[in-house]
Amino acid sequence: MDTARLEGLGLQLREDAAGTEAVLDLESSPLVNPVTRAFIPEVTFQVMGDRLIPIAPAAVVGLAPILVGALSDVSDIEALLADAFNEHIFHVQRRSAELQVLGLTPRVEPETLELSTEVVDGDLAVTLVSDRLGNFRVARVARGKEELGTGSGHTLELSEFRERAALSGYLVALFGEPAARPQPAPVGAGLVRFSDIVEKFGAEALVPPRSSLELLAQLQVEGRPYRFAAARVAGRTFRGLLAGPQGKEWAGRFELDEFPGIVRMVADLLKVPPAAVRLVGPDAPQE
Repeated sequence: MDTARLEGLGLQLREDAAGTEAVLDLESSPLVNPVTRAFIPEVTFQVMGDRLIPIAPAAVVGLAPILVGALSDVSDIEALLADAFNEHIFHVQRRSAELQVLGLTPRVEPETLELSTEVVDGDLAVTLVSDRLGNFRVARVARGKEELGTGSGHTLELSEFRERAALSGYLVALFGEPAARPQPAPVGAGLVRFSDIVEKFGAEALVPPRSSLELLAQLQVEGRPYRFAAARVAGRTFRGLLAGPQGKEWAGRFELDEFPGIVRMVADLLKVPPAAVRLVGPDAPQE
């Protein structure tokens, strides 16, 4: 990048071991940290080709790069930076509200403005962190006092979970103890099988379009335990998860009309014959 071009845009340049940095003076129109209420009087960018990447202070790290070619003067940089910063604050507020609806506590780090929360279910604790666009990823997984190395970086769409129990169930299926053959549940233990629902309500009963629906199936594949979980996203669209002894094997969406059944889908995912997949449980069909 032509340094004269950057200086002509009102940026102050300096060189260090990492390359060229450009400093934008915001004294006339500073950004405001909404948590600390402190002004942000300047922003430092790393110059990478024709892009300006925000690297300081911490509150702007991770904002979208600014393309130099589209700039005419310093006011363009200020406007694009302010738009990206305000969009991030909007996502923090939006996602914080969604977390509160789920009964989770949003935490915003004052200096970085990073939004996070912790989902606890029994001895499993999963820390979720949002990026600047409001997308959540798994940052930490712990079971009891043991921190698990798996799962870091796994992403999820928070709006797909309408209840905290649905989110907890998804994370437990993803990172919980390896599945084991379930023991028969005593009468009145709260277990509901779909055969019970069909028997009591009939096969023609309907699930309203916006009602939540979750399913859990225990399987054995060539003697190894697996869990298949599915939750309704909307209409006939479901979110599915297959977890085995080593954790997540697959996660994704599927349409009910195209779903081949648990046995066939698991067989295809694990590349084994359907005969090697067996649903387990007191009343579960075996194929």
